[in-house]
Amino acid sequence: MSRCIPRSVRPALATAALSAALLISLAPVEAAHAWWRGGFYVGIPGPVVVAPPPVYYPPPPVYYAPPPIYYPPPPGYPAPQSYAAAPGRTCYAGSYICPLAQAYTPGSACTCPTGRGLAYGQAR
Repeated sequence: MSRCIPRSVRPALATAALSAALLISLAPVEAAHAWWRGGFYVGIPGPVVVAPPPVYYPPPPVYYAPPPIYYPPPPGYPAPQSYAAAPGRTCYAGSYICPLAQAYTPGSACTCPTGRGLAYGQAR
C-alpha cells in the first residue's frame, strides 16, 4: 500500500496519524451516556444544532380535464303522423293482436298465430 502513496505525501500522512493517536490518548476518559453503558468520550462536544423538521410538500392537485364542450343537439324533427290502420286489417284475439294479410269486414272472425296454435278473435 505504501507504493501507491507518493513520497512527498508520506511524511505529512505519518505526522497526521501520530497527531491523531496523541490527541486520542490525551483525551479525558469518562463513561459514555449511551444506552448500552459502554465506550468512552473523545474530544469536546460540538454545538447543539436544532433544525426544523423536513418540509413536507403535498402532492400536486389532481388535474381533471375539462369536460368536452357541450353542443345542444340539432332541433328535432316533427313526430311522424300516426297512421291509423285501415278498418278490417287488424285481428284482436284476446291478448294477441296481429295484422291481417287481407282486409276483412270489421267484426268478422279472424285468427292470430301463437306459440301454441291459433287464437281466434275479431277483425277491427
